[in-house]
Amino acid sequence: MHTTTTAGGVRALSAGPERPDRPPVVLLPGLGAPGYLVDTLHGCAAATRSHLLDVPGFGAPGPLACEPEIEAIADTVAGWLDRPSVLFGHSTAAQVAIAVAVRRPDLVRSLVLAGPTFPPELRTFGRLAAAFLADVVHESPSALPGTVPHYLRAGPRRLLRMIRSAQRDEPELRTARLRCPVLVVRGRRDTLSPEPWARSLAAAAGGEFVTVPGPHTFPARAGGTTSALITGFAGG
Repeated sequence: MHTTTTAGGVRALSAGPERPDRPPVVLLPGLGAPGYLVDTLHGCAAATRSHLLDVPGFGAPGPLACEPEIEAIADTVAGWLDRPSVLFGHSTAAQVAIAVAVRRPDLVRSLVLAGPTFPPELRTFGRLAAAFLADVVHESPSALPGTVPHYLRAGPRRLLRMIRSAQRDEPELRTARLRCPVLVVRGRRDTLSPEPWARSLAAAAGGEFVTVPGPHTFPARAGGTTSALITGFAGG
């Protein structure tokens, strides 16, 4: 496993062998915190070459790869991709992944959306705060080391800017334009990605829908399950 930084400033943690018979997997972290997806990266790397992108750049000190907004991150990821890949996005990064797949359908072989945010009813801070509190009581402390240091590095202004950008985004308007296979995965206790919303995105894309145990950050404590879903779906 090694870390690379491209000329555009995107840091990527990469692992696994190149497989001519399988496309690479590219993981995008929710709210810019890559640490909680490391176990998922390891699981995917057992099947094919896999990359965990640090976008917008909260994973390490130094300048950001891009502005902490959905459209800017999507542009950056689309510019980073250089071959057809399996694209995974969790939480706000599911919105990014949808935008990338619409922009560059030639570079997205299949799409896995985990806990996609935000339905229209959560596009105000009051309702989003209530949903967050309902979810957080089910979250595991094991998610904290992979998220909190990155959030502290980002600072409240950047995090707020990213959340507001995600609330302004309307992924439901893009899903019908997707042309690749789509899998939507949702944690059973996830109040930030309610089941009717997640199902509606899968249906609009003509994709599949799966429910797994856990709250919103289920990949943080179920990296093996998450990577199995990604590689299994990608492998048909």
